[in-house]
Amino acid sequence: MRHRKREKHLGRTSSHRKALRSNMANSLFTYGRIITTKEKAKYIRPFVEKLITMAKKGIIKRDVDKDKMAYIHYYRQVLSKLNNKEVLRKLFGEGNWRETGGIAARYLERNGGYTRILKLSGSRLGVLSGSSVGDVPELEYKMEGFERKLRLVGNRLGDNASRVIFELIEEVEEETEVAPKVSVAEEKK
Repeated sequence: MRHRKREKHLGRTSSHRKALRSNMANSLFTYGRIITTKEKAKYIRPFVEKLITMAKKGIIKRDVDKDKMAYIHYYRQVLSKLNNKEVLRKLFGEGNWRETGGIAARYLERNGGYTRILKLSGSRLGVLSGSSVGDVPELEYKMEGFERKLRLVGNRLGDNASRVIFELIEEVEEETEVAPKVSVAEEKK
């Protein structure tokens, strides 16, 4: 019986799942977006969000505390999960990324929701949701100061794995003020 066992197995052993999670998080932090299956993206999303939250806490401690021991603690915690020092430096804004601030510095004002999953329709990688089958769409986006294009070339039709684009949210959207709703009785006056 599988009582209280909530983690998805994904047809892998526990060590394989741990390596998969670490490698996909490294790829996401390196490139900003990856194309994977929906199940893997949903499995990795909480892991990536927790890493970014730990990095945010570390950056706050680095700027506030004088002894910086808490910063080192968060740095080592994330290093133990990622096992890639270059990606860790990019996440915390160290080394070459000191001027830009790194990935976690982008989300200091945001409380969660650092990633998004864009679903590609059906089993064809080349068709976005709502597109016709003959179109080969191109996604245009701006990341790290460069204009980029992603052309979605299709998989074979028999592939049953549902593909998604798993990406870091680039900009922190400014919340616009919503005008208060006026009731019907007040409108008639």
